[in-house]
Amino acid sequence: MKLGMEKGYIPRPRAEPFPWFAAFVWGIVLWLFEYHQYALQPSLRSSMTYLYHDSNRWTSLRDFLLYNR
Repeated sequence: MKLGMEKGYIPRPRAEPFPWFAAFVWGIVLWLFEYHQYALQPSLRSSMTYLYHDSNRWTSLRDFLLYNR
């Protein structure tokens, strides 16, 4: 993209496009996680499972502060 803008092939965007691109890609990843988990890399899948499912359950203060499943 940068080379294309320097050469004049691609017009320079008015606003920074990266935040929109990142939000779009993360939205796709979240959709894949909910409906097609097998399509994600195993380490990403396990991290997301911990963050989005396992961290919702805790039984004591120890789980909340130090260790959760």
